[in-house]
Amino acid sequence: MNRNSLREIVHLVASLLVLTIAFSYPSTSFAALAIAAVGVGTGFLLHELAHKFTARRYGYVADYEASPMGLVMAIGLSIFTGGNFVFAAPGAVMIRGKKVSYSPYEQYPNMEQTEKELAYISVSGAAVNLVLATIFYISSNFMLVPVAYDVLLTAAFINVFLAGFNMIPFGPLDGAKVWRYNRMLWGMMIFVTIILFLKINRFF
Repeated sequence: MNRNSLREIVHLVASLLVLTIAFSYPSTSFAALAIAAVGVGTGFLLHELAHKFTARRYGYVADYEASPMGLVMAIGLSIFTGGNFVFAAPGAVMIRGKKVSYSPYEQYPNMEQTEKELAYISVSGAAVNLVLATIFYISSNFMLVPVAYDVLLTAAFINVFLAGFNMIPFGPLDGAKVWRYNRMLWGMMIFVTIILFLKINRFF
C-alpha cells in the first residue's frame, strides 16, 4: 500500500467516525452508534467511491480528502441542533490530472465535455444513495425483528439525507455542478429524493 492510499484510508475512516457520531447524536450509546454506522458506512463510503470510480472512468486522478472544517461543522451543527441537522460534507473526492482537447491537434480544454464529466461524477454519489435508500426502505418493510427494522430504516434515512444534502445547488456541493450542466437532471434527482424522504418518514 502506497503512502497516498494509506492517507486516503485514514481520511475516510476519520470522516466515517465523525459522521456516525453526528447522525447518532444526541444518543451516544453503542446501539445508536452501531445503527448509525450501518447507514453512514454504506451511504458515505459508497457515495465517495462512486465519485472516485466514475472520475477514474473518465481518466481523472481521484482521491478522497477529509476537510478539517467539514469535520468540525459535522459534529458542531449536530450538537448545536440537538441532532436535528448534520452538515454531511466532511470532505470530498479531489479530481485532477486530465486535460480534454477539442481534437488531437489542439491543446485547449473542451469545457463542454469537462462540464459534462464533472456533472456525471457529481451526480453518481447521490444516485448511489438513492438506490441504497430504496433498497433499505423496501427491505425494512419485511423485517419482523424491531432491531433489524430500525437499522434498515435508519440506513434508508441517512442515505436519502446524504443524497438531498449533496444535491443542494450551492458552492462546492455536487448539486451546483449538476445544476449548471443540466437542470432537468438535477430536478429529477431532487424529485426522487423528496418522494423517498416523504415515504421513509411515513408522510404517505
